[in-house]
Amino acid sequence: MHRIAFTCLLLALSGCGYQSGDYEWRSLYREDVQTVAVPIFTNKDFHRGVEFALTKAVINQLEASTPYKVIPKERADTILEGMVTRVKTNPISNDSNTALPQEQLVTMEIDFTWKDLRTGKILVQRRGFEQTAPYYPTLGEGDFAGNQQAVERLAVAIVNELQANW
Repeated sequence: MHRIAFTCLLLALSGCGYQSGDYEWRSLYREDVQTVAVPIFTNKDFHRGVEFALTKAVINQLEASTPYKVIPKERADTILEGMVTRVKTNPISNDSNTALPQEQLVTMEIDFTWKDLRTGKILVQRRGFEQTAPYYPTLGEGDFAGNQQAVERLAVAIVNELQANW
């Protein structure tokens, strides 16, 4: 069954003028960049330590899912700098008997810039870039669990923003 569907798809595409030679497979990431420096993010918020966790998560995500190598600034093609501007926790639901939060939502907001050190050109710049993550104090999860999940989501989102423009 799959073979028939695939054959029909190929016939339909070839009938419309598409050929396999018309497509060029390219990376999602810039091919003119091989290395990135990632200094520790700065932190304007009073939640201390999230800047270290976010920097580590971004480095891990860069090395795991991009062709870029993270190296010191002195030898890097580009630099990814960021600042944690806000970490906010809001209750989503409260226990009706005790009024204690059952579910909370962490919102982490950052500004970041990815700059080519060879030319000085800004490759990507985002302000007010944020991610959210829920956590459940009634299940024994504390602020750390919520912050860590927000950091991980933010790291993935930042690295996704580094994809080449189409």
